[in-house]
Amino acid sequence: MEQRHVEIFAGSAIMAMAVKNTLSENNILYVERNDIESAITAGFGSADKAVHIFVLEDDEEKARYALIEANFDDIDEVGD
Repeated sequence: MEQRHVEIFAGSAIMAMAVKNTLSENNILYVERNDIESAITAGFGSADKAVHIFVLEDDEEKARYALIEANFDDIDEVGD
C-alpha cells in the first residue's frame, strides 16, 4: 500500500528547523522540500515559504498535536 504525504509546514528555513526538531523529538518521520537550495542550484532566487515539511498521512494528527504543544499553533506557516 502506498503511503501518502501531507504538507504540515511551509515557511522560512529558520522556522523549518524548529518544526523538524519538534517532529524528531516526537519520533515523527518527515520529508523536507527546500526550494531555497533548489533555486540556488538552478541559479535563481526563491520566494517566501520556500521550505516545505511533509509527514505521512497516518502521522498528520500526531504531528499537528506535537506542533501545537510546542507553541506552533499561532504561526501562519503551519498548515490547517
